[in-house]
Amino acid sequence: MQIVYLTARPEVLAETVGHVRYHMPFIDEVVAVTPARLAERVGAIGGVTVLTDEEVTGSSASTIAAWDHTTRNFALRRAMVAHPVVAERFVMADDDNRPLQPIDRSVFVDGRDRVRNYWFTELDGWRRDETPFDQGLTHALLVLRQRGVERPLAFASHMPQLIDRDLFGEIMASVADAAARYPLDEWSVYFNLGRQLAPERFAPPEPFVTLGWPRFPGEWPQVVPPAGFLFENHHPELYEPGGLFEGLPSVLVAETAEQDSLEKAVRWYRFGLGVDRLDVDDDIDNPYTQGRAHRRAFLRGVRSMRKVVEYATRTEQHALADLTGRVRRLEQRLDELDD
Repeated sequence: MQIVYLTARPEVLAETVGHVRYHMPFIDEVVAVTPARLAERVGAIGGVTVLTDEEVTGSSASTIAAWDHTTRNFALRRAMVAHPVVAERFVMADDDNRPLQPIDRSVFVDGRDRVRNYWFTELDGWRRDETPFDQGLTHALLVLRQRGVERPLAFASHMPQLIDRDLFGEIMASVADAAARYPLDEWSVYFNLGRQLAPERFAPPEPFVTLGWPRFPGEWPQVVPPAGFLFENHHPELYEPGGLFEGLPSVLVAETAEQDSLEKAVRWYRFGLGVDRLDVDDDIDNPYTQGRAHRRAFLRGVRSMRKVVEYATRTEQHALADLTGRVRRLEQRLDELDD
């Protein structure tokens, strides 16, 4: 099976390919789409077929550089599926999508050879508008509504997913006019319209299985929690001093791979529990404190307020429980009188 990456980070891709070759041995071909200036470094990874951004799009490096991240990804992926190197069915991924444990084909296709597809939120519930990624989800929602898709889901789950090349090309061409004017998320457009146009090819949508999406728990409200941690959305800064994964290897170490993956899951999950309690570890670089005294003071104040609310809530719960007990005793006495 073929996997196709977009990358502008040869070092990150090299590490990711190491994880894939260890945990996903059924991947027998790796293709990377990268800027021409990085083609030699990406090719040096070994066993990687290199296509350049300029080659697949027919655009100059300066033109591509002017596109925002979401527009660039859409344009590259729409164009790359027309290249003869890309297989009829391939796994589409970013260079930071890393398997955390042994993965087999069943993660991508079900017993009826239908494509399994993984979502992370409902598009109409995404209320952020801070980045081209946010805008890409918003525009995908509006395009999909226009196409009659009810309650579309967001499939940009920061994990590899299986793609039907011809169907992907057809769908991307059908929304190309909108994508030329607005950042547009290709993952969500493809899986929602794909399920509408060829429902027999797709299994029912499933919750995503990504560790590190979002980078830190609580950075945005989750409609559905991950169903497990099969893949890591890799953030290099988390491995630096003060990072959540400090001390863990970024490259795959076969002897400790299972232990390292579990340690990542433990740290990330426990950090999320702390966020839920508004009890964030100041020793870890994170978006909630970032070493700033006023943010730490704010969290302490909010924690105090939360304790008051929790106390009040417990009092109300006791009162409701007492009232429920009285009602049930009254009902029992009435039943006895009827007898």
